[in-house]
Amino acid sequence: MQSVDPGVLPNSYCFSYTPSELAKRLYYYPVWCGHYFCNANYFMKRKSYPYLLILYVINGKFNLEYEGLTLTAHAGEVIFIDCQKAHYYYASEGLEFLYIHFDGNNSHELCQQITETHGYLYHNSKTNTQIGEILYSVAEKCNKNHVICAPAFSLIIYQLLMAVSSAPTDSEQHRSAVLRSINYIKSNANRKITLEELSKHVNLSRYYFSHLFKAETGYSPREYIVSTRLDKAKILLKTTRLSIAEIAYEIGYDNSGSFINIFCSKVGISPSMFRITS
Repeated sequence: MQSVDPGVLPNSYCFSYTPSELAKRLYYYPVWCGHYFCNANYFMKRKSYPYLLILYVINGKFNLEYEGLTLTAHAGEVIFIDCQKAHYYYASEGLEFLYIHFDGNNSHELCQQITETHGYLYHNSKTNTQIGEILYSVAEKCNKNHVICAPAFSLIIYQLLMAVSSAPTDSEQHRSAVLRSINYIKSNANRKITLEELSKHVNLSRYYFSHLFKAETGYSPREYIVSTRLDKAKILLKTTRLSIAEIAYEIGYDNSGSFINIFCSKVGISPSMFRITS
């Protein structure tokens, strides 16, 4: 079957699946699956769609706006979302991807549990390759009119769920995200930085990013921003003749009063006293 969605090229194919009442009651079951080749006109925007989505990008860029985040999946990367929540995704030119929409059993609860831990975008890893191979196999079997029985399809979807759930939360990925956010804070300490801005910068939900940052650094993001600003203020107080008001502006405070209050609270003395002490 060929898709009628805008931007889907003629060499694409997709398949719909109508589960039996038994499958709905007992199994995970597919609703749609396919292999798409798209140009930049492809998009999908919904307030809600009752199924889950796992997709694997083969070529190009798959862009997603979801839960306050803007994410881009590149070749070899995986997206996993619950489409019951508002979502908007669209292609960059030359996009090729495999996908499956599915439902059943406790799939929505599993999705929530998995994405709270791992996020929605999965970077290159062995599990991504496994997911791509499973989705390709399913799409090819459907394209050749092979019949996949309900229990077998349920097992396939279970394998996909286990693959995304076992993708590395990966301490290295964690450290990389935290280090990128720390570098971002240090580069932008002269202006207001929000939690939403930081979490978007590292492609994580606000809740998960806050939890991860605290676990890795011992500080909340807000505490680390304040600490970074005060460290910079201490250097400026000791090495420049900038006024207190000028230093406050340099580290992102709108007025010197706020800066002085924070400095006294965290350092124990005023900026002026700090400047004249050894």
